[in-house]
Amino acid sequence: MRICLATFNQGGLQDLVSSNFGRCPSYTIVDVEGGEIKNPRVIQNPGFSAGSGAGMQAAQAVADAGCNVVIAGAVGPNAFQVLSMAKLEVLECPGVTVQKALEEYMQGRLQPSSGSGRGPERGHGMGRGYGNRPGDPFK
Repeated sequence: MRICLATFNQGGLQDLVSSNFGRCPSYTIVDVEGGEIKNPRVIQNPGFSAGSGAGMQAAQAVADAGCNVVIAGAVGPNAFQVLSMAKLEVLECPGVTVQKALEEYMQGRLQPSSGSGRGPERGHGMGRGYGNRPGDPFK
């Protein structure tokens, strides 16, 4: 099983899982065999500085790397569509280390992504103050 995790900085097992799949700077890719993490490596996100279509470029690069599973904080709808068409499982796990996310994955604790790109508790913010607040009319 080959797993790709969107990473916040330079990648690696101690980096944090990025909240944004399409615009993260790097991906940490690992193979999981018999409950063991093997062959950790980092690839750069080709969509990181793209003007548009970042998520689709990133999704294609991850699919081309032979991954079976993607773990990120959130995946936008276009990237989600590319990943789904490539038959990759897409899971959400923001704000923890890559190592912790892999442990959660192996224990079956991660939630499938909806592909909305919003992730949990992000509301309909758009800079209008509708984010995560009591009485949010859009929840």
